[in-house]
Amino acid sequence: MSKPLGPGLCAEMCSGDSSCPNNQKCCSNGCGHQCMAPYKVGPAKPGVCPRNNVKKMVLGVCAEMCSYDSDCPNNQKCCSNGCGHKCMPPYKEKPGVCPGKNLKIGVCAESCSHDGNCPNNQKCCSNGCGHQCMAPYKEKPGVCPKTTPRIKGVCAELCSHDGDCPNDEKCCSNGCGHQCTALPKEKPGVCPMTLAGLRGPCEALFASDFDCPKNEKCCSSICGGSLCTPAF
Repeated sequence: MSKPLGPGLCAEMCSGDSSCPNNQKCCSNGCGHQCMAPYKVGPAKPGVCPRNNVKKMVLGVCAEMCSYDSDCPNNQKCCSNGCGHKCMPPYKEKPGVCPGKNLKIGVCAESCSHDGNCPNNQKCCSNGCGHQCMAPYKEKPGVCPKTTPRIKGVCAELCSHDGDCPNDEKCCSNGCGHQCTALPKEKPGVCPMTLAGLRGPCEALFASDFDCPKNEKCCSSICGGSLCTPAF
């Protein structure tokens, strides 16, 4: 490796990596260029850097305190502070999904920058104009009805999760998009066991018990389809 130059000596000791021995690279020394051993960059650490909060005027130090995650101790990451970079602990995202944005209502301020700023199980969510702490929506109980080629849906995303839907309705696929769907209630009784001699259709002709007349239930056939069958 070339010896470091003394202060004030601006000389070009190399013109490119090819002019350096072994695996050395032609690097700037702040005044000129010289051959230096490259810095080994470690893998990026898991986690997400905190978001800069400009609206709250959180000012950062205009200095580069780190260049890579490997420059930082423990689990800290090299993150932007709005002016330079410094080592910061990453925030851990809380489980759950933020409620849908309500474009009619929203305070245009950054009240939080990540889930770690929020109490209990609340998450830092967009309100359509800024970010604020909100309780995540909980998935509603029940299973969406199975879509079949016979059931044609509207090719639009009318909901994104159960929290967009009223009452007990769930956000379900309609075969082309998603829409709020009332879950059918299962009729009482038990489907008979499918036997080799009673094959039934190999396609799903019915999606729920309420596609069937009277007390019949939508039961599986032996080859994976469905048919209406009197219940036991």
